[in-house]
Amino acid sequence: MSQPREIDMDGFLLVAQGHSAFQLLWSGVQLGLFDTLSRQPDSSADQLGQSMGLQAYPCRVLLTGLAALGLIVKVDGRFRNSAVAESVLVRDRPDSMAPVLGWQAEIVYPGLQDFLPSLRAGRNLGLSRFPGSGETLYERLVSHPELEQVFQDAMSSLSRQANRLIVDAFDFGRFTHVVDAGGGDGTNAIALARRYPSLRVTVYDSESVCHIASEKIAAAGLADRVFTCVGNFLQDPFPAGVDAILFCHILTIWSMERNRDLLRKCWRSLPADGAVVVFNMMGNDDDTGPIGTALGSPYFLAIATGEGMLHARKDYQQAMLEAGFTRVVEVGGLPLHHGMLVAHKN
Repeated sequence: MSQPREIDMDGFLLVAQGHSAFQLLWSGVQLGLFDTLSRQPDSSADQLGQSMGLQAYPCRVLLTGLAALGLIVKVDGRFRNSAVAESVLVRDRPDSMAPVLGWQAEIVYPGLQDFLPSLRAGRNLGLSRFPGSGETLYERLVSHPELEQVFQDAMSSLSRQANRLIVDAFDFGRFTHVVDAGGGDGTNAIALARRYPSLRVTVYDSESVCHIASEKIAAAGLADRVFTCVGNFLQDPFPAGVDAILFCHILTIWSMERNRDLLRKCWRSLPADGAVVVFNMMGNDDDTGPIGTALGSPYFLAIATGEGMLHARKDYQQAMLEAGFTRVVEVGGLPLHHGMLVAHKN
């Protein structure tokens, strides 16, 4: 049971003016402020204004806001990155969140303007911000190549961070052929193939995404063991001869009812010793957080599909058992509110 959480006035002001906080953050990233402070800590306001091409007044507004947020630190008129900013806001850092913030700025931010109407309607009215065919964001991104690239860059960034956890958190070497369902640009598949030299991995995604993945796979020199499969795994069959199916940051997209149906389909597709591996951020079982997952769910309601959320562990576990899997093993100790559940057919 998580501890009850109550907000203080500073927390309230941050929520109430969250739009300003994000714009300060995103502007700092776009203007290269955190990159500059990483290279040149203890810079003055004048030096930073010159590096960003800003006049003194707008530079002061930006630096004051970011210092108040604790993203940069001001001491004796000099500025440096906070520890968090140095870790996740410098663009060439391995854990940089800059691509994820691009997705927030260009996709999540516009769509969430329709959050209240989406709540009332119970469907993703924010999708209207992205014209095209289809009832989900993922279908409509095909009509917006630039936004699709923003989305894939963000997902690839998340995958790079995640695959360092995935490849060692669970022994995929016990399998011969893994399907990475909704595997995106192949980041996870490539990492798995490198970690497990005898493993074959297939990225199962849309045609446009598989094209991106194929290029990355070829560049990695792994085309003999990492493949792509074009299709919609909600409707089309899984590739034959696989003994594991990986869902990485995927089952958040849909309702647990739809996930249960998909898990039943997985159960029917797998051999007796097969398994499904689910890896993503997961909510508390009592629906009180954590904050990172709770703030992620409005995107799925208002924009992505109108039905998903960052589900609780217990909901995944129940759906797996109801789908026919005989046992579910949780892999613990993962950071950033992530969880991994392995559902074994037998």
